[in-house]
Amino acid sequence: MARKTIMNPLILINIAKTAIFAALLTPFVVNLDIYFPFVGPKGLYFMACAQLAFFSWLVLAGHWKAYRPNFKNPVIVAVLAYSGILFLSAVFGADFSGSFWSTFERMGGVLIFCHLAGFMLAAVSILEARDWRRLFFASIAIAAVVGLRALFDQSAAARGGGFLGNDSFLGTYLLFNVFIALYLFLSEKRAGGRTQKTIAGAMFAALSFCLIIQGTGLWGSAISGHFVWPENILKDVFGSGARAAKISFFGGMALAGFLFLAFSKNGLIKKISRAAAILFLAAGLAVSFVVFQNRDAAKRIFINNFGQSTINSRLVVWEIAWRGFLERPLLGWGPENFGLVFARHYNPCLGSPECGAEIWYDRAHNIVFDILAETGILGIAAYLAIFAAALFVLWKNHGARENGLAAAAIFSALFAAYFVQNLTVFDMATSYLMWFACLGFAASIYDAGRKKEIAWPKPLEWPRIAIPAAAGIVSLSVFVLGPMTAGYNTVKAASAPFGSPQRIRLYRDALEASPLGKYQVRLFFANQWDRAVDSPEIADKITKKQAEEIFTVLAGELEKSGRESPLDFRSRLELGRLYGNWSLIDKSKIALAESALEQARSLSPANQQVYLEQAQIKLNQSRIGDAAQLIRQAYDLYRGNPQSESALEQIKSIQLQAATGTKE
Repeated sequence: MARKTIMNPLILINIAKTAIFAALLTPFVVNLDIYFPFVGPKGLYFMACAQLAFFSWLVLAGHWKAYRPNFKNPVIVAVLAYSGILFLSAVFGADFSGSFWSTFERMGGVLIFCHLAGFMLAAVSILEARDWRRLFFASIAIAAVVGLRALFDQSAAARGGGFLGNDSFLGTYLLFNVFIALYLFLSEKRAGGRTQKTIAGAMFAALSFCLIIQGTGLWGSAISGHFVWPENILKDVFGSGARAAKISFFGGMALAGFLFLAFSKNGLIKKISRAAAILFLAAGLAVSFVVFQNRDAAKRIFINNFGQSTINSRLVVWEIAWRGFLERPLLGWGPENFGLVFARHYNPCLGSPECGAEIWYDRAHNIVFDILAETGILGIAAYLAIFAAALFVLWKNHGARENGLAAAAIFSALFAAYFVQNLTVFDMATSYLMWFACLGFAASIYDAGRKKEIAWPKPLEWPRIAIPAAAGIVSLSVFVLGPMTAGYNTVKAASAPFGSPQRIRLYRDALEASPLGKYQVRLFFANQWDRAVDSPEIADKITKKQAEEIFTVLAGELEKSGRESPLDFRSRLELGRLYGNWSLIDKSKIALAESALEQARSLSPANQQVYLEQAQIKLNQSRIGDAAQLIRQAYDLYRGNPQSESALEQIKSIQLQAATGTKE
């Protein structure tokens, strides 16, 4: 007979609630001792909180029917369907490992979506209406601190984003909280609720200020002590950081106002507001159509606000994403595999001033194109279904619920604003957290009538507690502690002396700790070594034996990347560069360098970097004619590329010296 025990369910409920509230602290998590300190630690911290909430809820759901998810809830169904599509896309995509684990820089793979879905299920099943209000009040208070910190943090590392490390990510995070604060302000109707209403109003004003003023010359001159009113305040606001979030904020506020007044008791106001809402949405659709269908018109609309090179580069990258989608239209290339699509359809215009001078994108910087390329038509349909389900729930019987109209109007506008701003940026852990918290709130509205009555205390069989607990420990170890160790060892390895046994050991420890970000970490180590080889101050202190050992370890790891991800262009390119440097002390590596670069060239035939690396190998062999031919090919791919132009001038100089017998 199974052993039984008595358990107070309030313990698990409080653990889950604490974990859910603790997840709101994600924006504060920055750890300079972990790889990508503004992103990786946030994702790992959130996943730890999500696991604690999920496994606590799992025990509750296993014993009390009231805590089991309602699979008739449209939002829950849509989120689970999207998660399922992501997994299928990863399975049938180009690289399952990259799709599942993602990287320290992005934290956007299948793994974190599983945690987000689990987090939402736990929140919907456990939080009561009063808990959601407390959660939202806690969120806006934290957001106010994050926003104000960003205003005063002018360091280069923060990039205008304070704790978030990027002004665009900060803008998305603040966008959610501005609308949440407005909802709390408008929905507070209780007797004696004036204090809460005042707090919500103050937070709305503070968060709006932080969002609008972020990155402007107005704020910069104020904190420097030399206040100067800008000549064009609108240009200053919309020409600075978090532009997409700012534009979406004003558009979303207008839409919220129209939706709210569309149900006014005054007939005239109701008619005008409904007409305005329809026109507003129609205008938005028209602009979207212009952006996606008319390249020249899109430039004319956005070029003054975002800059010509930025618009050109985005349009080029969107075209690359579209071509990738056409190759795999059903399930795409797999989540987090946009880099493979980008290399395959690389446009040589990239890298030139005309196209933004960037040569690498791992995102299309547009949620529609990102999802189309990575998860295909099924992915975009499932993604849009999440918004449709949330809107359906929000507006279903909105007039019969307390604060139903406020929730429907404000959160509908929020979801619209969030979607629009994601047409130029992408999500990170903090914005994912806020999105799924808001989706959970919408789902809780649908389940508002369900009563959570439980038999307490209740005898429980210990295996039904032990199994989820053991699963939680394993999950924490594999998905949080392992990646944390990898990120920590990556930073330690980067600071250890080149050639030291400690550095080699840390290389291996970092790569063995977790598959998360393994391709990126291998590239990082190899890039560091390439720079060291080019630096006489470092290279002269390393013996040939030490160099051989480092080359052997790093080349072996990049070879693994090639086998594990056959379409990974960057690993092949870096491997060719690594073998090329190795060939300077071991001529037998020339053939390996040429082979790796030829493979890279087959994966991205329009990328000038490969030709230039191949030319360098030829120069190392004094084959000047062959090098010149490769550089000319790179130059002819796109003649506005500064790197190719510079290489062409250098090879002409070398040829001239060879012809005249002179030296510089």
